[in-house]
Amino acid sequence: MTTPPPRTASRGFWGKELEKNEKKLHTARLVTVIVFTAVLGLVFLLLLVLPKHAGELSPLEFRSLQEFPWKTGGSNNSAQRIAEDVVTGEFSAHTDKFLEDHFPGRKFFIALNAYTMRLTGRNADQAVVRGRNGRLYDAVLRIDEEQLEKNVSRLNGFAEENGLRMAYVNVPTSALTVTEELPRLSLEYHDAEAISFIREHTGAYVPDLISLFKAQPDPGRLMYRTDHHWTMEGAYLCYCDLARELGFEAVPSSDYNAEGYDFYGSYYRKAGLWQTPPDTLEIWRSPALENAKVTVGWGSSAAVYTGVYDETKLVPGEVDRYAAYLYSNNPVTVIENPEGNGRAVMMVKDSFGNSIAPLIASAYSTVVMIDTRYFRGIEPAPSEYVSEYGITDLIVVFGTDSSVSDVFINFLR
Repeated sequence: MTTPPPRTASRGFWGKELEKNEKKLHTARLVTVIVFTAVLGLVFLLLLVLPKHAGELSPLEFRSLQEFPWKTGGSNNSAQRIAEDVVTGEFSAHTDKFLEDHFPGRKFFIALNAYTMRLTGRNADQAVVRGRNGRLYDAVLRIDEEQLEKNVSRLNGFAEENGLRMAYVNVPTSALTVTEELPRLSLEYHDAEAISFIREHTGAYVPDLISLFKAQPDPGRLMYRTDHHWTMEGAYLCYCDLARELGFEAVPSSDYNAEGYDFYGSYYRKAGLWQTPPDTLEIWRSPALENAKVTVGWGSSAAVYTGVYDETKLVPGEVDRYAAYLYSNNPVTVIENPEGNGRAVMMVKDSFGNSIAPLIASAYSTVVMIDTRYFRGIEPAPSEYVSEYGITDLIVVFGTDSSVSDVFINFLR
């Protein structure tokens, strides 16, 4: 019997195919590693060579970009301070934030994420909700009834202690008044519940702005599309309502000369939807407002201006144009109008009050604005202003978020 010849080491057809596939897989992995390494290298190179804007104001987000990690400690940048930051983890956190703020193409990736979230149906879960016609809405706010009760009680007490007639203006979110532009999928907002709670727990006059605004032919003109504030038209409607209740004469809107400026607001800065068209911020001018004396601060550190608008915030390229109203937010601002009705009023307010205050000042001789968010207990007590100026009326102007949060109402004394 003849012995068959030995078989070769050939792996046959399937063995050759397997070998080819292994080579292809190896090549693909190698290409992936090379591309990934190249991308990382390119990003690292761009981080090194691209100009940094550390500490500068981001015009899209309206916040200061992260400083270099070793500069975060201010003037105290010793080796000991840096070592302490390394041990506590602060240095690492600042480094992460610095890299995030200066990542190449960062604005593009923010926008990509924002539009992707919307297109994939996660719009309602975001801090800013995109509605129709380019309108942006705030996320649903949880109502903290315990804090709301504390705030209302303290305001009631301050008014009673000083013999003041009080009106409490709670400005609702635009989602309660501009409902036709809400997205199809949206959550339930609770501002109406907060307003009802305020009305039930105070003897003050509480205007029903939700009904008032919704009754207008075009409620969308009363609230900004890219910002949480009301427009001058919205503020004027409230002003006229307060005039009827508090017994002062409202200046006709025709007596003002309105000027418009492009404006991007707080929703725009948060959302990352950079293709949203701008709003128009209006400045309502009149001779009385141009000549009014505005004192910001108190004592020897007070700054005195003529006119209720900060013109430096209206120049081209300015980011925060809403700050043009009464020189932004300050603990104490006093407006004196020689052409007023001889009466004095105190406004306890958040930023909503800044745009309605010029209208109030058109009627009253003196408006004392108190922003408790910036009080630190070193300013003169608000009751001292009541005595000094002979104040008889108190107007509270808060957005719902201020009504239900700790806005340092205890500084009212």
